[in-house]
Amino acid sequence: MIKLTSADDKSVDASAVIALLGILKASGDVLVEVEKFFAKNNLSQSRYIALSVLISRPDGLFPYELADHMGISRATVSSVIKGLESSGYIITVKSGDDKRMKKITTTPEGKKVHESLLNDYYAILTELFGVHDKKDIKTVNAVMKGISEQVLNFKNKGQI
Repeated sequence: MIKLTSADDKSVDASAVIALLGILKASGDVLVEVEKFFAKNNLSQSRYIALSVLISRPDGLFPYELADHMGISRATVSSVIKGLESSGYIITVKSGDDKRMKKITTTPEGKKVHESLLNDYYAILTELFGVHDKKDIKTVNAVMKGISEQVLNFKNKGQI
């Protein structure tokens, strides 16, 4: 059980702490299974998401733009790019304006592998979510949206 730091501490809601810890645990469990799926296909979830973002941007993106879209650091996106490039799923092309900058685009093979995994990926996510009625799903979506907004507020306040 959650032990409050003091009996007078009104800033801690034990039920909220327990709920969010449960969400974190469930998210971690889902991520492990999703990563197993992608590993069988010589990918990772990060690389798959990068392909998804790049496919939606046929003119390509600069690495920093891809990092921003994915919500990851530029160092992490560099690793993702190297992996996708070595697999032949993306190419980098020097920018016309600034030859030091390179835009990233998907290759036909990258699009093909993305498309070939999409239905199975969604089927796994559906199975992992479990059977719930539409009202429950709507509630979960609303709660998760609220958490995301709180995280953004927390981040913007620079609390950490």
